[in-house]
Amino acid sequence: MKTHTILGWGALGLGLATLVTGGLGLYERNLEQPAYTVVEKDGAFELRDYSAVLVVETAVIGKRSLALKAGFQRLAEYIFGNKREKIAMTAPVFSDRVKGAWRTRFVMPARFTAATLPDMPDDVAAAELPARRLAVVRFAGLGSGPRLAEQEKHLREWLTARGLEATGDMVIAFYNSPFVAPPFRRNEVMIVLG
Repeated sequence: MKTHTILGWGALGLGLATLVTGGLGLYERNLEQPAYTVVEKDGAFELRDYSAVLVVETAVIGKRSLALKAGFQRLAEYIFGNKREKIAMTAPVFSDRVKGAWRTRFVMPARFTAATLPDMPDDVAAAELPARRLAVVRFAGLGSGPRLAEQEKHLREWLTARGLEATGDMVIAFYNSPFVAPPFRRNEVMIVLG
Protein backbone atom coordinates (compact mmCIF):
# COMPACT_ATOMS: atom_id res chain seq x y z
CA MET A 1 0.00 0.00 0.00
CA LYS A 2 2.78 2.45 0.87
CA THR A 3 4.52 1.83 -2.47
CA HIS A 4 1.33 2.65 -4.38
CA THR A 5 0.83 5.83 -2.34
CA ILE A 6 4.40 6.97 -2.91
CA LEU A 7 4.14 6.21 -6.63
CA GLY A 8 0.81 8.02 -6.81
CA TRP A 9 2.19 11.14 -5.13
CA GLY A 10 5.28 10.97 -7.34
CA ALA A 11 3.14 10.75 -10.48
CA LEU A 12 0.98 13.65 -9.27
CA GLY A 13 4.08 15.75 -8.56
CA LEU A 14 5.55 14.95 -11.97
CA GLY A 15 2.24 15.80 -13.64
CA LEU A 16 2.01 19.15 -11.84
CA ALA A 17 5.63 19.98 -12.70
CA THR A 18 4.95 19.18 -16.36
CA LEU A 19 1.81 21.34 -16.31
CA VAL A 20 3.63 24.29 -14.72
CA THR A 21 6.58 23.99 -17.13
CA GLY A 22 4.23 23.76 -20.11
CA GLY A 23 2.21 26.74 -18.89
CA LEU A 24 5.34 28.83 -18.39
CA GLY A 25 6.59 27.84 -21.83
CA LEU A 26 3.30 28.92 -23.42
CA TYR A 27 3.37 32.24 -21.53
CA GLU A 28 7.00 32.89 -22.51
CA ARG A 29 6.37 32.13 -26.20
CA ASN A 30 3.85 35.01 -26.19
CA LEU A 31 6.27 37.60 -24.76
CA GLU A 32 7.24 40.43 -27.08
CA GLN A 33 10.67 39.89 -28.66
CA PRO A 34 12.94 42.14 -30.74
CA ALA A 35 12.30 42.01 -34.48
CA TYR A 36 14.88 40.27 -36.65
CA THR A 37 15.26 38.66 -40.06
CA VAL A 38 17.07 35.35 -40.50
CA VAL A 39 19.70 35.85 -43.23
CA GLU A 40 21.16 32.34 -43.05
CA LYS A 41 20.28 29.20 -41.09
CA ASP A 42 22.54 26.17 -40.63
CA GLY A 43 21.20 23.79 -37.98
CA ALA A 44 21.44 25.57 -34.61
CA PHE A 45 23.40 28.47 -36.18
CA GLU A 46 21.85 31.60 -37.67
CA LEU A 47 22.86 34.96 -39.05
CA ARG A 48 20.23 37.53 -38.07
CA ASP A 49 19.65 41.16 -38.91
CA TYR A 50 18.12 42.95 -35.91
CA SER A 51 16.30 46.26 -35.98
CA ALA A 52 17.33 48.94 -33.48
CA VAL A 53 15.98 48.18 -30.03
CA LEU A 54 15.58 50.07 -26.75
CA VAL A 55 16.84 48.33 -23.60
CA VAL A 56 17.19 49.12 -19.93
CA GLU A 57 20.39 47.85 -18.39
CA THR A 58 22.38 47.53 -15.21
CA ALA A 59 25.84 46.19 -14.41
CA VAL A 60 26.87 44.14 -11.38
CA ILE A 61 30.39 43.09 -10.37
CA GLY A 62 30.83 39.50 -9.23
CA LYS A 63 30.43 35.89 -10.27
CA ARG A 64 28.31 35.65 -13.45
CA SER A 65 25.42 33.67 -11.97
CA LEU A 66 25.11 35.93 -8.91
CA ALA A 67 25.57 39.11 -10.95
CA LEU A 68 22.89 38.01 -13.43
CA LYS A 69 20.49 37.26 -10.58
CA ALA A 70 21.15 40.66 -8.95
CA GLY A 71 20.90 42.48 -12.29
CA PHE A 72 17.67 40.69 -13.16
CA GLN A 73 16.16 41.60 -9.77
CA ARG A 74 17.17 45.26 -10.16
CA LEU A 75 15.61 45.50 -13.63
CA ALA A 76 12.49 43.57 -12.58
CA GLU A 77 11.95 46.05 -9.74
CA TYR A 78 12.15 48.85 -12.30
CA ILE A 79 9.75 47.41 -14.89
CA PHE A 80 7.21 46.24 -12.31
CA GLY A 81 7.47 49.66 -10.61
CA ASN A 82 5.56 50.59 -7.51
CA LYS A 83 2.74 53.16 -7.86
CA ARG A 84 3.16 53.72 -11.60
CA GLU A 85 2.43 52.03 -14.90
CA LYS A 86 4.10 48.65 -15.10
CA ILE A 87 6.19 47.71 -18.14
CA ALA A 88 5.50 44.31 -19.69
CA MET A 89 8.20 41.65 -19.51
CA THR A 90 9.82 40.79 -22.84
CA ALA A 91 12.25 38.14 -24.00
CA PRO A 92 15.10 37.48 -24.14
CA VAL A 93 17.09 38.78 -21.19
CA PHE A 94 20.58 39.67 -22.42
CA SER A 95 23.78 39.36 -20.43
CA ASP A 96 27.35 40.24 -21.35
CA ARG A 97 30.67 41.16 -19.78
CA VAL A 98 31.56 44.86 -19.73
CA LYS A 99 34.37 46.68 -17.88
CA GLY A 100 34.86 43.96 -15.26
CA ALA A 101 31.14 43.60 -14.52
CA TRP A 102 28.21 41.57 -15.86
CA ARG A 103 25.62 43.66 -17.65
CA THR A 104 21.97 42.56 -17.72
CA ARG A 105 19.58 44.03 -20.28
CA PHE A 106 15.80 43.90 -20.68
CA VAL A 107 14.34 44.79 -24.07
CA MET A 108 11.63 47.42 -23.76
CA PRO A 109 8.27 46.92 -25.48
CA ALA A 110 8.17 48.60 -28.90
CA ARG A 111 5.66 51.23 -27.74
CA PHE A 112 8.35 52.92 -25.58
CA THR A 113 11.06 55.40 -26.52
CA ALA A 114 13.85 56.60 -24.25
CA ALA A 115 11.77 59.75 -23.64
CA THR A 116 8.60 57.87 -22.64
CA LEU A 117 10.19 55.42 -20.18
CA PRO A 118 9.37 56.03 -16.51
CA ASP A 119 12.11 57.63 -14.40
CA MET A 120 14.90 55.20 -13.52
CA PRO A 121 16.94 54.71 -10.38
CA ASP A 122 20.64 55.63 -10.58
CA ASP A 123 21.72 52.01 -11.11
CA VAL A 124 19.48 51.49 -14.18
CA ALA A 125 20.02 53.17 -17.57
CA ALA A 126 18.32 53.17 -20.96
CA ALA A 127 20.32 52.41 -24.11
CA GLU A 128 19.46 52.24 -27.80
CA LEU A 129 21.06 49.24 -29.49
CA PRO A 130 21.59 50.04 -33.17
CA ALA A 131 20.42 47.85 -36.02
CA ARG A 132 23.04 45.14 -36.41
CA ARG A 133 23.87 41.68 -37.73
CA LEU A 134 24.38 38.92 -35.16
CA ALA A 135 25.68 35.39 -35.43
CA VAL A 136 23.66 33.15 -33.11
CA VAL A 137 23.79 29.59 -31.84
CA ARG A 138 20.71 28.26 -30.08
CA PHE A 139 20.84 25.54 -27.42
CA ALA A 140 18.72 23.99 -24.68
CA GLY A 141 19.72 23.26 -21.11
CA LEU A 142 21.46 25.35 -18.51
CA GLY A 143 23.21 28.53 -19.61
CA SER A 144 26.16 27.97 -17.30
CA GLY A 145 29.88 28.78 -17.68
CA PRO A 146 31.25 25.62 -19.32
CA ARG A 147 28.24 25.26 -21.60
CA LEU A 148 28.44 28.91 -22.66
CA ALA A 149 32.17 28.65 -23.42
CA GLU A 150 31.51 25.53 -25.51
CA GLN A 151 28.73 27.23 -27.48
CA GLU A 152 30.82 30.37 -28.03
CA LYS A 153 33.69 28.20 -29.34
CA HIS A 154 31.35 26.41 -31.77
CA LEU A 155 29.88 29.71 -32.96
CA ARG A 156 33.31 31.28 -33.55
CA GLU A 157 34.43 28.15 -35.47
CA TRP A 158 31.27 28.38 -37.60
CA LEU A 159 32.01 32.05 -38.34
CA THR A 160 35.65 31.33 -39.22
CA ALA A 161 34.59 28.56 -41.61
CA ARG A 162 32.43 31.14 -43.43
CA GLY A 163 35.11 33.83 -43.48
CA LEU A 164 33.02 36.11 -41.26
CA GLU A 165 34.60 38.42 -38.71
CA ALA A 166 33.20 39.01 -35.24
CA THR A 167 33.45 42.59 -33.97
CA GLY A 168 32.10 41.99 -30.50
CA ASP A 169 32.26 39.73 -27.51
CA MET A 170 29.74 37.06 -26.60
CA VAL A 171 26.24 38.10 -25.56
CA ILE A 172 24.03 35.55 -23.82
CA ALA A 173 20.27 35.52 -24.44
CA PHE A 174 17.96 33.75 -21.99
CA TYR A 175 14.37 33.20 -23.11
CA ASN A 176 12.93 31.26 -20.15
CA SER A 177 12.35 31.56 -16.46
CA PRO A 178 14.47 29.39 -14.16
CA PHE A 179 11.30 27.41 -13.40
CA VAL A 180 11.29 25.91 -16.90
CA ALA A 181 13.00 22.51 -16.90
CA PRO A 182 16.48 22.77 -18.50
CA PRO A 183 15.73 20.48 -21.48
CA PHE A 184 12.92 22.87 -22.51
CA ARG A 185 14.87 26.11 -22.14
CA ARG A 186 15.89 28.27 -25.06
CA ASN A 187 19.27 29.93 -24.70
CA GLU A 188 21.43 31.61 -27.30
CA VAL A 189 25.01 32.79 -27.60
CA MET A 190 25.24 35.83 -29.89
CA ILE A 191 28.18 37.67 -31.43
CA VAL A 192 27.98 41.00 -33.28
CA LEU A 193 29.41 40.95 -36.80
CA GLY A 194 31.14 43.76 -38.71
